[in-house]
Amino acid sequence: MIQSRSSKILAMAESLGSEKENPMQMRLKKGRWYAAFSYKGKWQGKSLNAYKHQEKDAVKNLTRLYDSLERGENPTDLKRKVKDAIPFYKEWEKTDGEKSQATIKENQGRIIKYIVPTFGDLAIGEVTPTILKRYKVDREEQNAPKSTVTKELRVIKDICELFNPSFKMPKFKKWANRGKTESGVLTDADVFEVSAQVLNSSDEFGETYKKIFLLMSLTGLSISDAINLERAQISKDGYIQKQRAKSGEDIVAFVCGRAWDVINSVKITDLKNPGKIFRVPSNKAVATAINRAFKKTGVQGSSKSLRHYAGTVLLDAGVPEKTIGLILGHAPGSRITGVYLHAQKKTIKKGFQAFDNIAGGSQ
Repeated sequence: MIQSRSSKILAMAESLGSEKENPMQMRLKKGRWYAAFSYKGKWQGKSLNAYKHQEKDAVKNLTRLYDSLERGENPTDLKRKVKDAIPFYKEWEKTDGEKSQATIKENQGRIIKYIVPTFGDLAIGEVTPTILKRYKVDREEQNAPKSTVTKELRVIKDICELFNPSFKMPKFKKWANRGKTESGVLTDADVFEVSAQVLNSSDEFGETYKKIFLLMSLTGLSISDAINLERAQISKDGYIQKQRAKSGEDIVAFVCGRAWDVINSVKITDLKNPGKIFRVPSNKAVATAINRAFKKTGVQGSSKSLRHYAGTVLLDAGVPEKTIGLILGHAPGSRITGVYLHAQKKTIKKGFQAFDNIAGGSQ
């Protein structure tokens, strides 16, 4: 196909006699070859990077131009620098990309810290598999886990695909850093011991930090979702109705009796915003207090361990493993979460009520 097109174009090229002639495919202008044709209603008058005596080079470059256009590529877009493409990507995130506000905020950090310094001055067409593989290795040498690097590569992929429809991310067979894994599941005694240490973490906010810690262990909420939980996000029948800050997916968790005790024990101090349950300096302050409490008690774990603990209690109570995965946001196909869990509400409620039966459950 390429050869037959080349022959046709070459025949036209050889028929050129002067700069004033106007063939359909290419033409001479001031001693240089230029494309001269219309493709899908758009005029292509780009330089073919060849002088008058370099007809064959001009034909080869014209053939490449045709092929790129047929693949949906625009040579001008391929020359666009990655840093200049980022404003278009940010607009895409909010519209066709359908990214959550939390994801957009996280991606902004990735763009500023890693993507612009590495890829910013490269043209879209220069982002090759070799460069992407090198980037992966470099990030792994910086101890970045697989999940982090994967998210960064996804941003690069989305940016490139906006201007290069034929862009393909290479397959990575080996990953050096697969991220931290939980060494074991927390016991009930571990949770109560660490919660006592959290209480002592701050004279002013220790009690609030402990209540957030306990609510996380009783609901499976992430630290951000627990801190920002509002009373209006709890339905009359006791289900939490909000989106995960991390993924934007719906949360379907039941507030058991002990969790209600935690929530109702929090006094309303801001009359202008009574729906806000917790008042803390920052999410980071809570995370630091909890993680330090784990270290001081000698219990291996972190704030994330509380989600694993909640999942274990639910599993022991008979909640199906797939349902627990959906509750915690771990299972694939999360877009059907709402439909799948609708029929599982009774099971979910029964599972969360198991927290009320744990010995030593007083706050």
